[in-house]
Amino acid sequence: MCRKLLRTGRTRKRLPPKEPAGSVQRMADPHDDGHEPDSRRPALIGLVVVLALVVAAYFLVTALRENANLEDCLMSGRRNCAPIEAPASGR
Repeated sequence: MCRKLLRTGRTRKRLPPKEPAGSVQRMADPHDDGHEPDSRRPALIGLVVVLALVVAAYFLVTALRENANLEDCLMSGRRNCAPIEAPASGR
């Protein structure tokens, strides 16, 4: 069909471009002035959540490291692995 069109000199009709599926025009809000102030609240909440996760991860890793050291000590056959806290001397 393409060769036939080339020989006769006719061209296909072009269709007008379609609008994208999601570009439905909405009615404008009469109370909207078009300017939204920048809100830093979501960024601050995200920062607090990330900091809380970092602190929790630090304490978790510290506790796991202490437990691993205690297990290593016990597996080597020693019996004095747990730290003994001496009472403060009142001299």
